[in-house]
Amino acid sequence: MVEYLPRSAWNARPPNSGPGNLTPSRVQGAVIHWPGTGSTKVIHTKAAVASALRGWQDYHMDTRGWSDIAYQIAVDQSGRAWTLRGLRTQSGANGDADVNERYGAILLVLVTGEQPSAAMKATTRAVIADFRKLFPRGTAIRPHSAVRPEPTDCPGDPARAAITRGEFTPGHPGNSEDDDMTPAQMQELKNFIEARSQAYALWVHKQLRRDLTAVAKAYALDIKNYERQTDAADAARAAAAVWAAAPKNLQADGAAQATPEAPAAPDPNADPQLENHDLDPFPPIDTTPDAAPDATPDAAPEAAPEAAADAVK
Repeated sequence: MVEYLPRSAWNARPPNSGPGNLTPSRVQGAVIHWPGTGSTKVIHTKAAVASALRGWQDYHMDTRGWSDIAYQIAVDQSGRAWTLRGLRTQSGANGDADVNERYGAILLVLVTGEQPSAAMKATTRAVIADFRKLFPRGTAIRPHSAVRPEPTDCPGDPARAAITRGEFTPGHPGNSEDDDMTPAQMQELKNFIEARSQAYALWVHKQLRRDLTAVAKAYALDIKNYERQTDAADAARAAAAVWAAAPKNLQADGAAQATPEAPAAPDPNADPQLENHDLDPFPPIDTTPDAAPDATPDAAPEAAPEAAADAVK
């Protein structure tokens, strides 16, 4: 899309009564022009271009007697498009009335020997694309020297060669789509992309920060739950290991104390066992053999007199 600078951008004079608008059914294409000043002093800055346009308008209106500057649109080396008569208005630059009715007129702000810049070619392609939208039959792109009844060197050899190579043709295979944008449009697109990228990066940062915060909280909660569960499990395993290493009687007593078993039911066919812990056990039986005959008197107990007498008998 071309951004056309208005006539006020170069302080144009109001036009006089002119030929009016082009008739779409008659338009065959667009013609490329140059100023043909014969000077090699470049016209590149915005102020210089605006000044040159005012000078050419004065010459065309005051010297030639035309209704306005002769061209429809001017394109400079920086890729700026200047509104002159406008794309719809018939030009006065192509030659006679017939040629002016069949072709539009685009002015390239070039000096003698100057090559068209990439920005100039890109904007010119975009201007021609807009021209074709208004005049669908106007597909031809020609140098002024090809349509003017009288001989002319316009638009100069460099521009004429660029026309032949298709460098002013919209959609030509040798032309990049990016070149169809003016430098100002490319900068605007770059600024837009950077702004969108920064906005997206900020959104991603906020979103990730929010998500990471939630993940961190959930992780911390999971860790606490896991530690609580593992601590209980570790404590149980430790207790089991200690218990397994304890003495058997301690294990039995502990098991009895921990899990007392219910007494077994009495057997009706067996005699009951009486338990009396107060009774003394039977005294042990002396199984020592009798003393030998030569045992000393001290070893035997004193016998009663009757027993002694019986022994004498």
